Amino acid sequence: MTVEQLVLLSEPRVRHDSPDTARDAAEAVSHTAARQETRIMERFAMFGAMTDDELAARSPQWHPPTIKTARSRLSKRGLLVDTGERRPSQRGRDQIVWALS
Repeated sequence: MTVEQLVLLSEPRVRHDSPDTARDAAEAVSHTAARQETRIMERFAMFGAMTDDELAARSPQWHPPTIKTARSRLSKRGLLVDTGERRPSQRGRDQIVWALS
């Protein structure tokens, strides 16, 4: 999926009566989120199924909460799915193993 397709899926969230500056800011955030999501999907295509920790380890240039948020948006849209498998996190707790749908 391209950045442009992801931007269409993630319409900017602003009130209808918001000033044009708020609309511009929301659109910029939408494009940034779409780029992050595209990069995450590329990681899954390259490395296969993985947990949030594994995704973060393969993406050291990104902040882990940013990765988790973007991955969450992708899973809510059905672009990433829970494989049913679990692997221990860095803290020893089970994490969902995600894969491209």
